Amino acid sequence: MITIVIFAPNYNRMDKLVGFIRTLSYLTFLAALIWAYASLAGQVSYKFDGDGTAMEIVDKNTFFFASVIIFLVANIICVSFLKVLKKIKSSEEGAGIRNKGLKSDVITWVKGFAGILNIMFTTIVFFIGYMNMNELKLDVLSVYIYIGPVLLIFWFFYLVKILSVRRA
Repeated sequence: MITIVIFAPNYNRMDKLVGFIRTLSYLTFLAALIWAYASLAGQVSYKFDGDGTAMEIVDKNTFFFASVIIFLVANIICVSFLKVLKKIKSSEEGAGIRNKGLKSDVITWVKGFAGILNIMFTTIVFFIGYMNMNELKLDVLSVYIYIGPVLLIFWFFYLVKILSVRRA
């Protein structure tokens, strides 16, 4: 009987994995922001033309605080949405979001969505930090900016899968 419990598929494992990745994404964003802030000059270029010439420049502190505010607003919205979802009463026979299985899947999806947003913010901060360092090859690094959007596309396909499953 113990063997069955250990190897049985469990919703809590997926939820815990997504929660762990989301928490790890908080720490990674914080590390990226601290690294970028420490390595940037007084003025930060965040918009470049095709030749790599800076078109838009902002103060280092403005960049730091704008990054923090954007990060916090996005995560506060996701956490607030999670709290609202968790308050909805559900049962196994419920329809729509009142179905316990769908509700738990949507909660896991929102946690993962927040983690993916954080990964996107992290890659953007890293990319801006690298763009402002003149000695690096940016052709190689520019591929990493697509990590977030690709993950986001896959995550929305996962949402479609969640919503298309027939529930009892």
